Amino acid sequence: MALDTEPLFGQPPLITPYSKLGTPTERKPWWAPAGWLLVAVSTALFYAVMAAMSPVILLWILVRRLWARGLRYRRDPRELRIAIVGAGWSGLQCLQRFLKLGVTNVDVYERYDDLGGTWSPALRYHGLQIHGSMTVTSFDGFPYSDDPDVQGGKVMAEEVERYIHRFADANDLRSRCRFSTNVDALDYRSSEGTGTLTLTDTRTGITSTSAPYDLVIWASMAAFGNVPQLPGSDVFQGRQLHTTQFTTAELEDIVRNERRVVVIGGGKASCDVVLGLRRAGYENVTWVMRKPYLFYRFESLLHDASPRNRLRGITYLATVLYTGLSQRLGAVLHWSSGYLHTVGQPHTDFTHFHGGLLCATQRRELREIPFTIGNPVGFDAEGLVLADGGSIPGDVLIWATGNRSGIDTLTLTKDGRPFALNPRAKLYNHFVVPALPVLASSTALWTTFGPMRATNSADLAVYHLSVRKQRSEKQMERSARRQLSDNSIIHSFIWAKDSCWLQQWVYFHIDLMLQGITPVESFLKHAIEVFVLAKETPLAFNILPRRYSPPAPPRGAAPRPAAEDLSA
Repeated sequence: MALDTEPLFGQPPLITPYSKLGTPTERKPWWAPAGWLLVAVSTALFYAVMAAMSPVILLWILVRRLWARGLRYRRDPRELRIAIVGAGWSGLQCLQRFLKLGVTNVDVYERYDDLGGTWSPALRYHGLQIHGSMTVTSFDGFPYSDDPDVQGGKVMAEEVERYIHRFADANDLRSRCRFSTNVDALDYRSSEGTGTLTLTDTRTGITSTSAPYDLVIWASMAAFGNVPQLPGSDVFQGRQLHTTQFTTAELEDIVRNERRVVVIGGGKASCDVVLGLRRAGYENVTWVMRKPYLFYRFESLLHDASPRNRLRGITYLATVLYTGLSQRLGAVLHWSSGYLHTVGQPHTDFTHFHGGLLCATQRRELREIPFTIGNPVGFDAEGLVLADGGSIPGDVLIWATGNRSGIDTLTLTKDGRPFALNPRAKLYNHFVVPALPVLASSTALWTTFGPMRATNSADLAVYHLSVRKQRSEKQMERSARRQLSDNSIIHSFIWAKDSCWLQQWVYFHIDLMLQGITPVESFLKHAIEVFVLAKETPLAFNILPRRYSPPAPPRGAAPRPAAEDLSA
């Protein structure tokens, strides 16, 4: 990859190598030695417990491997017909994995006119920079760059879009995508176990259907912006935008006409927006949030794999699992080990922590930007009204208040009757809707960072449809209810507002390990790769047999063909 570092208006370079992300300038707090002592003691205790439990863990690994060796295909996976909704990086990674598994009858539907999803011009906002390093946001086997310094750095949305196109072209995926096609409805016939999609061509308005599908996988994560509906919006004389509507053209209009801007929100998107405005030299901005969010320090979590940082990564594995026991303890250990940052006063409220990362340069620039603590409750003619009775005037209000996948926009029917998704119902294996098993969510199966997690969606889909014994809806519902994580098809834990995403992520992986989906050794290997060794390969489920053997023919019939190797 050519190192294109040319910046756009009010933005950093398109590609920033790790070595150019800035040097931390924060002073260590007075309590730092005590914090590291706490981390050292808690880490030693954690690994002592792990050592004591090692016979049980090894026995579990052995039993699981013996179980996996007995897995057989009950249905030829090459007969499956799959639909994927969304041609962003998850949808394309999922498609590529299906093709490697021999599942070729796959259709991808994209409502916009090209690839890209969140990173396409239709959805990306001005100043959108990817959270993590290119190392943990690469496709499987397709890095951004062979240069470790570049691969360890950050990239702007425009370059992510180019990268997605390169991956699609290298794997001949574009021809399998239907663009400008909105998926309107899904009709499930339980007697057949298949679904029919109703589609609309967004250019012509022509409606059509496509069927039958064994599984429809929702691979869209941020299709629509969340904009709170507050009283008084009809009298407000300015304009409201979601961050997905904050384009470079909007920024130029704001600067040219000297409009008063109010940015609402404390997460990563709000940081991008206020930084974009400040970098453009524009200061007529008021930043409002209910409470400052917590962020990872980029160089602490996604480090350079130096011996010191590898040792820190070993302590972080313990910190993550302690968070599964207690949010507050997890927060204290995160602060003690130097992983966290906030623009305001440090706190331990992990409901205001969604895994965002800020590099040293971002943190330094954000320290110079003032913000206001307040809870928006309505509008008046001039601007935003807060719960304490105060008001903030503005001409343009930019809501940095998260996104939703859009799966709730689907019209669903089951056996001819309307069907409504229960927003709190859990998914079977955090993937399949138990009461509508033709629908699954790649967005909810948040196994790891970046597009690589979608390889797990393809593997689990083939396992569910072609390997394991067919389960009834009630069996799947009972299994899903026993899961620890509150993950659901509409309220994925990664967007949860009233819970700790990291704690839910720990519960999520415990669920998958207890259900036999994720091998314990695969989870540990993957965690060590990401947090200690600063690299990433897909999390290996190891749930698919290597060979497909057709069922034995009836007595007297011709011999069945030889087994075929389906390994990827």
